[in-house]
Amino acid sequence: MHVTARSPAALSERAAQYLLLCAMFTVSFSTWLTNVFVGLTLITFTVALLGGRFQRQALTAPPVLLSLALLAFLGVASAWSIAPRADVTQALSKYMKLLMLPMAVTLCWGNPAMPRRVFKAFLAGAVVLALSCYLVRLQMMPTSSLGWWRIGNPNDSFSFKNHITIGILIGFATIASLLYASHAATAKARLGRIALGVFFLVPVIFLTQGRTGYLAVFMGLVTLFLQRVRLTPLRVLSGIAGIVLLFAAFYVTSDNFKLRTDTLVTELQSKEERTPNGLRLSYMRVGLEAIAEHPLGLGTGSFATAYAPTAAANWPPESELHLERHQPHSEFILMGVQLGLPGLVLYFGMIASLAWPALRRKTFAAHVLVLLTVLYVACSSFNSLLWDPTEGYWFLILASSLYVALRQRAAPESFTRP
Repeated sequence: MHVTARSPAALSERAAQYLLLCAMFTVSFSTWLTNVFVGLTLITFTVALLGGRFQRQALTAPPVLLSLALLAFLGVASAWSIAPRADVTQALSKYMKLLMLPMAVTLCWGNPAMPRRVFKAFLAGAVVLALSCYLVRLQMMPTSSLGWWRIGNPNDSFSFKNHITIGILIGFATIASLLYASHAATAKARLGRIALGVFFLVPVIFLTQGRTGYLAVFMGLVTLFLQRVRLTPLRVLSGIAGIVLLFAAFYVTSDNFKLRTDTLVTELQSKEERTPNGLRLSYMRVGLEAIAEHPLGLGTGSFATAYAPTAAANWPPESELHLERHQPHSEFILMGVQLGLPGLVLYFGMIASLAWPALRRKTFAAHVLVLLTVLYVACSSFNSLLWDPTEGYWFLILASSLYVALRQRAAPESFTRP
């Protein structure tokens, strides 16, 4: 079908691209706006598809097929789920965001400038999020009388998002900015991007209390070092030692870092399940037992039901946690309990297919995609990132755009333009 540049289908495709950029910009600080832009992207993208405006090669890309297969499996697995219908419906609604992957891949495929714009839209939104953390610390951040956003306090200076989400997003932005600096063509650009990285780093280490953010920065620095330094045994040992010493300095100089680290160690040593980290260990134990006993999974949305006997045994009836519908705060455990080993193969296959084009590539897009994958996998070990709206959309949109940048010949060269 011939589609002109001014046809409704072409205009819908262009609108969907701009709406995707808006979703990427707002993902750091507004779930409501992100959902609005994602919904509008879906509508305009559908109009473009119906009008014959699509890239056939994009729709058959391995990550697209695997994401659709994973979503289909979740739909089929709802038929044998042990969960009540409300939990099944909630889980399916959570995982519908997988549709964003084929949309993002297709919308970026036909426009070589899109991957760079997606990355910059994310950085712009991350600046808004980081700046709000500074304003909270200075007690200058406005509040919303309608409850549209919430803020922390000078001791835990979060805003818009909780400190876990802030640590993941701004932790990634920190290392991505430093990577950006390592690829800069001029000293002025390099210094500017290093300054941006420091701007992002301070809220993660000193202003908020998200341990996941500490993990993201640590894993990111290790990944950056391994990517950008000519490796020898001595350099690897020296580099890792330097990063460890840096985090020792963070422990000494940051009250939040010391508090959260000491709390983690104390709770793990106590082996008490009625603590935040004891509860996480309980999730992992019950989840792994469920996967071992049911290698084909207990069905979509089933973790809360599988964990309910443990919650009832650990918490007294008057506690809110006694009957709460728990989720394990680990994407791997959550996916394994629901879909078993076949689901885990599909899930990790989707992630691996997104990262595959970055292997043995030296472009900025390749390095950022490797960084994104490492941080996503590391943080998903202790958080359900695909389940959560912010982190799920963040990863799917950004990873899709970087994947396309590496599949398109012109994109890697244009990706690092200012």
